[in-house]
Amino acid sequence: MNPNRLSQSLALLGVAAYAYFLFLRPNQEGMALAVGLFVGTMGVAYGEKPFLVPFFVGLFALLFLLQLLFGHPIPFLTGGALGVGLPYLVYRLRKPAR
Repeated sequence: MNPNRLSQSLALLGVAAYAYFLFLRPNQEGMALAVGLFVGTMGVAYGEKPFLVPFFVGLFALLFLLQLLFGHPIPFLTGGALGVGLPYLVYRLRKPAR
């Protein structure tokens, strides 16, 4: 499995989950999880080595601050951890140990 492709798939899953929790099953925690998943997975790009994308890292920090003050920070962080962690885990499992 390619970590870049998994990252793109998780981003699309975050967008689809946001639409689901917005229109079909209105749920604030689900929307926070979906936004965290989308922004978290877009915050790290995978090429030869993973690298941070400053725009999405800043956006994640701003949205986390807003979630901390007015929303649901735990689902947002859970989505962000899944968005960053799963592709990075695939990247680490594919790379041979040096």
